[in-house]
Amino acid sequence: MAESEKPIRVLYVCPWAHWSGHPADTAIKETAALAKAGAQVSLCTFRGVLGRKVPPTIPHRAVVSSWIGSLLGVLANLLVSLKISPMKGLSWLLEQFSTLFLAVKLRKTFKYDVIYLCDGDPFIFTPFLLGLVFRHYRWVVVLAGVKALVSPSSLSHKLFHKFLNAPLWKPIYRSSLAKNQFTFICPNKYIKDYFETKFLDGILSGRVSVIPLGVEQTANIAPQKEARRFLGLPEDKVIFLHFGSLHQGKDIEAVLAAISGIPDVLLIHAGAVAVRMPLTTPQELLDLVHHYGVQDRVIIKDYYIPEEEKKYYFGAADATILSYKRDTWQTTSMLWETAKFSSPTIASDVGELGELVKRYKLGLVFEAENATSLKHALSRFLSSSQSEKETMRSNYEKFGDDFSLDEWAQKHVKSFRELCEH
Repeated sequence: MAESEKPIRVLYVCPWAHWSGHPADTAIKETAALAKAGAQVSLCTFRGVLGRKVPPTIPHRAVVSSWIGSLLGVLANLLVSLKISPMKGLSWLLEQFSTLFLAVKLRKTFKYDVIYLCDGDPFIFTPFLLGLVFRHYRWVVVLAGVKALVSPSSLSHKLFHKFLNAPLWKPIYRSSLAKNQFTFICPNKYIKDYFETKFLDGILSGRVSVIPLGVEQTANIAPQKEARRFLGLPEDKVIFLHFGSLHQGKDIEAVLAAISGIPDVLLIHAGAVAVRMPLTTPQELLDLVHHYGVQDRVIIKDYYIPEEEKKYYFGAADATILSYKRDTWQTTSMLWETAKFSSPTIASDVGELGELVKRYKLGLVFEAENATSLKHALSRFLSSSQSEKETMRSNYEKFGDDFSLDEWAQKHVKSFRELCEH
C-alpha cells in the first residue's frame, strides 16, 4: 500500500462527553463515521461518555482512569458543587486542558497523525499553550462559535471576552502556529468570518475551513400513538417539542410567552435544564412557566435524554420549536437532531438556522426573540393541512442527502490527509 493510502490515525478528543448536551452523542457518532470513512480512530475523554458505550472497535482513554486523573475528577466535581459560575467555568477549563494534556502524551506514545479537538472554543487558547511545549504536532480544532466569544451580556461574559481577545495572546498564537501544524474547522460561513477577520485581528486568517455538520440517518422513528403512550401523553392534543439542554443561545422564554396565547396545545421541554455553566436553573424555569400561566400545559423533562428515548419525544410531537436569540450565529445542532426524525420545525430566523429551514422548506420561521412572531408561526402551523405537514417531513430527505454524516466524515479525512502532506 502506498504511503498516501495508509489509514490516517486520529486521536479524537472530547473533553466534555460526560456532560448533557451534544458532546456525548457527537463523540460516538463522529468517531464511528470517521472509522467508516477509513480512519483509524481512538477516543480521549475526561470522564467517559454520558449514557453511551464506546464501541469496542474504538480504543478509549479517559483522564480519570489514572490515580492523578481521578484526583482531577474530584477537583472538577468540587468546583461545580460550589454553584458559582466562575468556578464552574474553571472546572470546564480544567477538564479541557487535562484531557488535551493526556492527548499529547498519547500522541507521543502511539504516534497518531492528528489530534482532533471536537470542541475548540471557548477555551481556544489551550492547544496553543500546549503547542509551545509539544512541537511538530498536527492539530485539527473544531470551532463551534459559542456565544461566549462575542456579544457579551453579563459582566462575567464581558471579562471573559476581553480575556480571550487580549493582545497578549498574539505572540503565543504566532509561536505555536510556527512550531506546529494547525487546521481549524467550523460548520458555517458566519463562524469562519468571525475567526478569520475579527478574532485577534485575523490571526487565523486563511486557516479556517467550513465543513457542515452531518445528519445521522435513522429508520428508528416511533409512530405518534406509540410514542405518546410510551411517554404517557394525551393522544388528542397538539404537542410542540422544545428539545435539548438549555444554554445562553436558546430563548425558551419566547416559547412560553407564545404558548400562553394559544389555547389547547401542550409544550414539552425535554433535556437537562442546568448544565455546565447554566444561565437558567430548574426553579427559574418553573417560575417562568408560572409567570406566563401555562403550568397546566407545559411538561418539563429535566434530564439527559438518552439516544434510545429520543425517538419517542420527536415521534410524539407535531412539530419541534427551535428558539434562539438574535445574536446566535453558531450552527444549531438541534436542527440536525430534528432532521434525524423528520420533525416539522418552527425556527428562529437567525443565521444558518433560518436560512436552511427556508431553503429546504422544513417548516416555518419566526423573528428571533419575538413571542408575537412565534405565536403567529405556531398558529400558521396549526392551520396547515395534513398534506402540508407531511411535505415538511418529506423535505428532510433532501436535507439529509445534502448533509450526510458519511460526507462529513469523508471531508474530514481529506482535510487530515492534506494536513499530513504539508
